[in-house]
Amino acid sequence: MGFLIVLTLIVEASVLIYLEHKAWKTLFTPLSFLMLPYIAVLFISIAMAGNAGFVDFYYPSILIWNVGLLCFAAPDFIFAGYSSRSLPSYGTGTEITEGPVPRIFIIIGMVLILMFSYRLLSTVRSSHYLIGSDEFAEEFAGFGFWGHLKRFCSVMLMLYIYYLDRNHRWLWFFIIALFVVNVINMVKGTMIIPCVTGVMLRLAAGKMKITARFLSLLLLSAVGVFFITFLLAIVVVNKMEVNDKIILWIFQRFVHYFSSGTLGLSMDMQLGFPDRGPFEVIWTPFINIINQLNGSGEILSPVNPTFHFTGISLTNVRTVFGTLYIYTNHLQFCLYSFGLGFFSYFLKMMTLRYRNIYLNTVFYYFCALLAMGWFEFYFFHLDIIEIPVMIFLLYLTDRVLVGKSFTAVQQIEV
Repeated sequence: MGFLIVLTLIVEASVLIYLEHKAWKTLFTPLSFLMLPYIAVLFISIAMAGNAGFVDFYYPSILIWNVGLLCFAAPDFIFAGYSSRSLPSYGTGTEITEGPVPRIFIIIGMVLILMFSYRLLSTVRSSHYLIGSDEFAEEFAGFGFWGHLKRFCSVMLMLYIYYLDRNHRWLWFFIIALFVVNVINMVKGTMIIPCVTGVMLRLAAGKMKITARFLSLLLLSAVGVFFITFLLAIVVVNKMEVNDKIILWIFQRFVHYFSSGTLGLSMDMQLGFPDRGPFEVIWTPFINIINQLNGSGEILSPVNPTFHFTGISLTNVRTVFGTLYIYTNHLQFCLYSFGLGFFSYFLKMMTLRYRNIYLNTVFYYFCALLAMGWFEFYFFHLDIIEIPVMIFLLYLTDRVLVGKSFTAVQQIEV
């Protein structure tokens, strides 16, 4: 039974990928970014399930993705057909129109570094917690003004990664500094998603190519980020000595992190979905904004309060379609999946018509959220509204400054 369910997914994915490439002449599409990482993580989860302490895998949970992918892909070919008829550059790949690095980016980067340096020093002096703890991260930039400014750091990190090349190696200064801000924040998604967005932009613009070396560096980077965050907690906060047992413990948590969404959904379905909730949870950021505007002040939290033990650690994430499923009925699930696909491919079509870096950054940011669908549903966080708004404001700022003395910085040889 499990083999047949996996086979149906493989057949469905193969057909969708074939049609996707035939329709768009590229695999840099929302469906590919959503589907391929999930399949890779799913196979890792199945391989680990029942071994090394992990629970067994419940194969019927894959069926939710079978349905979700079909609904998501439905608008795909509508837009592909329109693009093939209406866009003269359709099928030539994503070309991002860019000039030199805007000089305003240097000013913004320096201001952000100075502000967060001040914030770090003041938090160290006033906090009772150590760097590397969740409590310190919350005090540092977990809410309020500093929380919003941290999101803007993510926007700039995406753009700095995109513009990085051998003539702009000095951008590493800003990349490392802003990445450290996210490391101190201790939220892995906050570290991963801006970097994934920046890499997607580079791949789409032809600044990087997918090679064995690239994939190796990507895997090593993912492992490195995970180990850094756990070592901070172990060495700095708990003051433990690093040894073979600690390294093995971190590696188990690393595998747990990558399988927590698929195994979380598997266990949740096997238990009959004890965490089912109202449809409103899916619209949390919009409802919270409305509540603030009408003065009610009520803040909804999208965090799932139900944890399952995978045999290694606890998980409350259910993948993008799993989380969507527990907060919807069947019709709502299909309509939302269709709507998410429609929105994603509308952005894709717009990037083919308008090649500027800002619109592409919005598009690939949403693609990065889709690529993290193997882990969780990220579309009920405020970031999906705030980050595109920040990118738009940055675009307006750049437009206002065009033609003035600090519009762009010339290439600097390093």
